[in-house]
Amino acid sequence: MTDVFSEKLAAWRDYTETPWARIRYGVVGAVLRRQTEHLGEQIRVLDVGGGDGMDALPLALAGHDVTIVDPSAEWLAEADRRAAAAGTSVATIRGGLDDLPAGQWDLVMCHFVLRYRSGGDDDVAALASRVRPGGRLSIMDVNPDGRVLRELLNGGPAAALAELQAERATVETFQTDARKVSVDAIASEATEAGMTPVGIYGNRIANDLLVDNTSKHDPAFFEELLALELELCDREPFNRVGFAWQLVLQR
Repeated sequence: MTDVFSEKLAAWRDYTETPWARIRYGVVGAVLRRQTEHLGEQIRVLDVGGGDGMDALPLALAGHDVTIVDPSAEWLAEADRRAAAAGTSVATIRGGLDDLPAGQWDLVMCHFVLRYRSGGDDDVAALASRVRPGGRLSIMDVNPDGRVLRELLNGGPAAALAELQAERATVETFQTDARKVSVDAIASEATEAGMTPVGIYGNRIANDLLVDNTSKHDPAFFEELLALELELCDREPFNRVGFAWQLVLQR
């Protein structure tokens, strides 16, 4: 899978400049800032599968010690480039969930990784083992339920039904597919590994219900949309219907 990602890095750069990507990172950044408030002024962060560092970079800019683990040398180079351009630095390790570095961290992140795994491994337990007592774990992935709603709006009921019944999910940016991962299943695995759920946060809730993307490029409209997303992200039932879910747990 590493080659698939490396080959699509340019397409990913284009995606990160879109309003919907900025919504995604804006909400994640706000959620992660909330976690750091409970963990200390200068914390150690491990971002597993962190790729280009887009999730971890704001934490480095805030003065935290950030380590990114990713199997792609090209994506780690992109993380270094982005960090340098922003005036900060991150540590990078080439590897994956099967060869995590030893030690424990205040905050461990694993975003949009588990869907590319078989699901038969002890991935969640491995992540939990890298969280120090009292620390927090953030896991994020595409929401299968949100995909059904998006297909309904974009393609109609037949497309939504096909998405609901599909065993795997299409990943358009990387021209591949992935398994569907539910937040409840991951929460159950994490609980068995000794973690306690702190919250479930939705991402791109309102954004993906707005089929016409034109207005999202207007700065004033974008700020209104982002403000709404931030208000909805941790409110039931809205946090269950977005493009992605983010699960935060404490050890």
